[in-house]
Amino acid sequence: PSSSAGFASKGGDDSSLRAKQPKSDVPVPMISKNNRQYNNNTGLPKWVTDYMKWHRSMRAKYPNEQLITDPDAPKLLVRVCNGRCGGLHDRLGQLPLDLYVAHQSNRLLLIEWQFPHALEEFLVPPDESDANTDEYIDWTYPGQLIDKKKKREWSDIVNAGKMRQKDEVDDFDAFIGNSIDRLNTGDLKDKRNVTYTVVHEYRKDPLAERFKALDENDAIYGTASYGRIFNAFFKPSPKLQEMLDQLYKDLNLVPREYSTVHCRVRHPFAYNRGSKIESGKYVANSDYQNFDFEGVFKESSVSIATHALKCAISKGFHQEESIYFMSDYSLLVNYMTQDFSKVELETANDNRYESEAAKVASAARVVSRPISGITYHIDKQNARGVDAYYGTFLDLYLAINARCLALGIGNYAAFASEISGTDCVIRYSREKWGLGVTRKDNNFICQQFKSIFDEGFN
Repeated sequence: PSSSAGFASKGGDDSSLRAKQPKSDVPVPMISKNNRQYNNNTGLPKWVTDYMKWHRSMRAKYPNEQLITDPDAPKLLVRVCNGRCGGLHDRLGQLPLDLYVAHQSNRLLLIEWQFPHALEEFLVPPDESDANTDEYIDWTYPGQLIDKKKKREWSDIVNAGKMRQKDEVDDFDAFIGNSIDRLNTGDLKDKRNVTYTVVHEYRKDPLAERFKALDENDAIYGTASYGRIFNAFFKPSPKLQEMLDQLYKDLNLVPREYSTVHCRVRHPFAYNRGSKIESGKYVANSDYQNFDFEGVFKESSVSIATHALKCAISKGFHQEESIYFMSDYSLLVNYMTQDFSKVELETANDNRYESEAAKVASAARVVSRPISGITYHIDKQNARGVDAYYGTFLDLYLAINARCLALGIGNYAAFASEISGTDCVIRYSREKWGLGVTRKDNNFICQQFKSIFDEGFN
């Protein structure tokens, strides 16, 4: 059957794939209209709430541009994106660290993006009217700090580029300590607006120790505090919220009563180094280029998606749940959420991977948002209009509000799971190569997927 408003869905009774399990006893978090979530009642560490209270008082005392023009206003630490800043996790997943550096340097933490567009197009600060809480921060910069014409200009504090090499990452704790020293007593102590770009750091232990040393033994990463901090900073912009409301209605989804499968098939770490498609193009370049949905790349992508769905269906998703399928490759989304009853069986049987995809995807109600164009990466394809990037934020919130998440390559879906605090996370694949850093979330329920590229195709 097909769902309303043109969204494709499928239903089936292949009970051999689906585990019949009772619903989880994990309490369903309260989710308000603006998607703010609260997974427990313990609150945030005192150093975080004290900083938020001080932040709000300074913004009230120095409203609008007085924050910049008044000589008595506090100094600023501004997380910026003035060029290549990574994906959403790289840009927004470091809020606990950002708060820590701002707290330790007595600076007001703000955020300003110029690429691909202002963050306020997608996310805005909450306020006291959004929920019964005082956990909120106005992070917007009053005016324009970054000149878009100076794209790729280095920030004052940065760990991009060479800092992402393994030898530098190993000394990340020293980098944080040195950055705080620069702000307090070094070359940046007298600079009012310090720009800051720190991308994803896999080694959370040093940061956790710094956080726990301040108060309440809360490591933040891996705890409910992480999601609370994200929701203290962000809610969907009015346009994004309107799109979310409509999407939930059209797909007939209820937060925490569906699950999500994410397939990042264009990430270079998903394939062995040097893997190529028939034309001779490197698969790793698919993140920058738009490969056709054909040949070995199609087979690999569909096989990854099939493996992910099969893993999720058999390992923890509820029989009555819908599965929201999302991917960085729009053609794959449209393929996996088609009505497979329309696929000629003899055609499918000619291609073993297509036959398997039809069988697995038809064993559940798999849905997606409508995608008519290309899915653009906000960092690697950042020269498009604002409408090209709403899907990235829609999928993030669909993943945050899922009961269960199946994820593979990259940090996008893992980021959503950290925000949501769900304890139902199924990993079906891991990076083939990269920084050489072991991630805490590299625990696998499913057998590691092997693609056609692993079998020697070059």
